[in-house]
Amino acid sequence: MKFLVVTIFFSFLSFAQSNSSSLLWEIKGSEQEKASYIFGTMHLMDDAHFYFPKKLEKLVSTVDAVCLEIGDVQHTLINPDLLMLKEGSFLTKLSEMQMDTLCSWAKIQLLMDKEQFISNFSKAKPFLIYQLILQSELPVHLQSQEIKIEEILATKKKKMTLGLETIESQLALFDSIPAVSQVNLIMTELAELSKVLTNFKLTQENYLLQDVNKIHEELTKEIQDPYFNLKFIDERNAAWVKKIMPLTANQSVLFAVGAGHLGGENGLLNLLKNQGYSVKPIQL
Repeated sequence: MKFLVVTIFFSFLSFAQSNSSSLLWEIKGSEQEKASYIFGTMHLMDDAHFYFPKKLEKLVSTVDAVCLEIGDVQHTLINPDLLMLKEGSFLTKLSEMQMDTLCSWAKIQLLMDKEQFISNFSKAKPFLIYQLILQSELPVHLQSQEIKIEEILATKKKKMTLGLETIESQLALFDSIPAVSQVNLIMTELAELSKVLTNFKLTQENYLLQDVNKIHEELTKEIQDPYFNLKFIDERNAAWVKKIMPLTANQSVLFAVGAGHLGGENGLLNLLKNQGYSVKPIQL
């Protein structure tokens, strides 16, 4: 379930370029001797378009530490119990039409008839179904920038990556979404299956344009859910800054997090500026 971990907060975005922007930024506190860095990632890319700039590869090898959203991501597996409901079934919250739509998808993608699907997934959390739907539409051969970073560290025999949060805390965020909203997320995805791969390819092409403010703008526009934006973006950013500051006090750290977290008023770059950090783009 390796790719399930890194796709948890994968979103389909489109954005434009700014000459003053970049995916890679130098950050440095006023009393810090060593600079640190933040790189905005696209968690999954297909083999043919995988992007891993030379400057990033060099930084991975030269900084004192590397910090991802989840540390040691390539060895982090989800406890299956965290994907199952302790009681009840989300399937009971579906209308007859919604159930038929979901079971039609399961018959094609999972090769299960309705009875088999209900038997296997009656206790599953909606998040698990959502991830299976998403992954069924993505390219087969995918690469992760986060895993590439950890492979470089392993080659250099350096320490494993640090983490800003845990897989348990990420899953808890999804658990906090009202059940009806989780069901709507699944049904919306099923209704737009034909757009998943198209949007993925467009996001991949536009990712190289590197305007982090536009990335954030399009992310919040795409979601259009104040609760989601608050919990999944703004509050996480604020919590991350509280961890970034002590980590960078006496060492050089490379942080690699989803590009949607960098820009915007409540983005990591602006929050760090408010804490007295200098923030400078590095052209790739």
